[in-house]
Amino acid sequence: MERERFLDMHERIVPAHQKVLLMLAVLIAPTAPWQPKLAPVPLLLALVGYAWAQHNATRFERPELVIAGGLVWGQLMLAATVVVADVQHSVGLAILAWPLVAAGGRFPTRVVLAGTVYTIGLMLAASLGFHGERVLENPLLLTLPIATLLAITAMSRVVRESDIVHRNAAVLDGLTGMLNRTALAARTAEIEYQARATGEPISVVLVDIDHFKAVNDTHGHSVGDAVLRDVAYRLRKELRAFDLAYRLGGEEFAVILLGSDERHGVQLAERLRAAIGDQPVGGLQITISLGVASAAGPEEPFSWQDAYHRADAALYLAKQRGRNRVCRSSEVVDADAPGRHGTDGRRLRVVA
Repeated sequence: MERERFLDMHERIVPAHQKVLLMLAVLIAPTAPWQPKLAPVPLLLALVGYAWAQHNATRFERPELVIAGGLVWGQLMLAATVVVADVQHSVGLAILAWPLVAAGGRFPTRVVLAGTVYTIGLMLAASLGFHGERVLENPLLLTLPIATLLAITAMSRVVRESDIVHRNAAVLDGLTGMLNRTALAARTAEIEYQARATGEPISVVLVDIDHFKAVNDTHGHSVGDAVLRDVAYRLRKELRAFDLAYRLGGEEFAVILLGSDERHGVQLAERLRAAIGDQPVGGLQITISLGVASAAGPEEPFSWQDAYHRADAALYLAKQRGRNRVCRSSEVVDADAPGRHGTDGRRLRVVA
């Protein structure tokens, strides 16, 4: 999620950076006759470094490292420009605050903090290392730019936190903390592409809490919510770090097992069933039914829609057979009538 947010913000920030670079060129170029001859050199290197990092970052596996490298280089060259132009004791240092605004919108707190400390270090070196006696005469020449930098960084942090909250609200289920259907829809295309590229098997496990309506009707929705939270927690606890778990809505959950064939998918499903059924959940004895569908290899490319429908059919079969069990999609065939959810015009029947 952090990587997706970074890339999304990057796409939004690049056009703004282009406008800033153009604005700097328009405002600074006419002042060239009044500046030392070498002043444009580090400024040009800074702008080129920033521009290159912004426009080429997504070509690399770790675009955030490219952007961070461009930030480190650009800040250094901007500080050199300020010193060469001998404006380190005026408004010149304020230009170092600009890149951190964009960094605050993209990077996590620890990176922004490191960038802020690095920039303050450059400000101190530029002000105290070159005609530092001016700062001793008037400390505001240094403290005001630093205060401006800290204020801008703090405000950009607030904007970032607000963005994260709203993004989480869009992709996280508020009750269980699991990823929701929106997050699933954004991920399935990537998973399908990955499966075609690697040929590795993928299994889908659909989970449904048995008789959950009776829990709400008998014990109330507060108890039902507690059951959902506990079930979600136990499901996540049994999964590997790279397995994907989603709440589809109501009492239904989906688990995507990367690199797992049907055998491993069924084993994991049985483990999930035992984790829920062996101990009370939310103070109640609860069971779950599960359906498993798998796809493996180039000859059977993974399709989320296909895997979902087959796992859904297996889940329906598990309920038909008495619930609290795991069924595989290979135990089911299609017929010509609506299925469990009536979404694909198919009916299910058991293979003898």
